[in-house]
Amino acid sequence: MGHPGGSERGLWQRCRTVAESVPLPEPFGIPALTEALARRRGRPIELIPLSGPVHAPCGALVSTDRADYIGYPVDTTALHQQHIVLHEIGHLLCGHTGGGLAASAAEALLPRLPGELVHRVLGRSAYSERQEQEAELVASLALHRALQRPRATVTARLTQRILLLGYALDRPRLRDAARRG
Repeated sequence: MGHPGGSERGLWQRCRTVAESVPLPEPFGIPALTEALARRRGRPIELIPLSGPVHAPCGALVSTDRADYIGYPVDTTALHQQHIVLHEIGHLLCGHTGGGLAASAAEALLPRLPGELVHRVLGRSAYSERQEQEAELVASLALHRALQRPRATVTARLTQRILLLGYALDRPRLRDAARRG
């Protein structure tokens, strides 16, 4: 992608704005993220683990009238799975539409749906190069945001809550321990 400049600057600005709009739960996790995003968008997002041949697409996004379905591979690392799901979320948030999803991919994602509905599904798999760049950059920026948050704040808050709970449940013993310690 190169250094932000010219038409690249527009790509970076758009992707940064989209990535900053991703509601990152704390602690960060894909299920909590998709729940928050689904609430914000007013429609379900279902995560579907996929296993398949090595040459199959890494992830897939299928939108129906009822929900958005994100398929991700189970045979990769947790970090890679997070990136793949965020990539598909990037397509979703950027409003990308692509060509029809291959029947085999739709069936893997939506095995319980009737065949006629699978053919009407808005599949997103044949994106333009620009759309793929946007989704990849949104995923990278959002994951970077999630991983750069100070872990100390989570630990500090948890420690503080444990101490407050302990203090509330057993004040005399804690005060005695503080005096001795």
